[in-house]
Amino acid sequence: MKITHVGHKYAVLPHDGGKYLAIKVLSEHENLDDAIRTVLDAMKKESEEIMKREIEKLRERGIKAVSFKEAMEDVTPGQKQRFIAERNRKIIDPLLNLNIEMLERKEKRFSIKRIK
Repeated sequence: MKITHVGHKYAVLPHDGGKYLAIKVLSEHENLDDAIRTVLDAMKKESEEIMKREIEKLRERGIKAVSFKEAMEDVTPGQKQRFIAERNRKIIDPLLNLNIEMLERKEKRFSIKRIK
């Protein structure tokens, strides 16, 4: 039986009659898309539980911590736009620029031609 890993400790397995099994979630699906969606939902739930535990540990140490989701609940649309613009300017754009620079260096080093 072939196992198709989708990430973390989850997998999607083909099953009898053209159905699929999402392992860890232990459910049966009529098609691969539904099985993968189930696995991704389980992964999201697990990561939220991990984040809650980590936030609780920080709070026990006296550090005021909230999840991104909680922090964004009381934010107005204007504040959210400014936050996203600031995040992009300080974090996302520099990372993208660094990736582009690294690719350009490798392109020169290995004489790689860009496909357009």
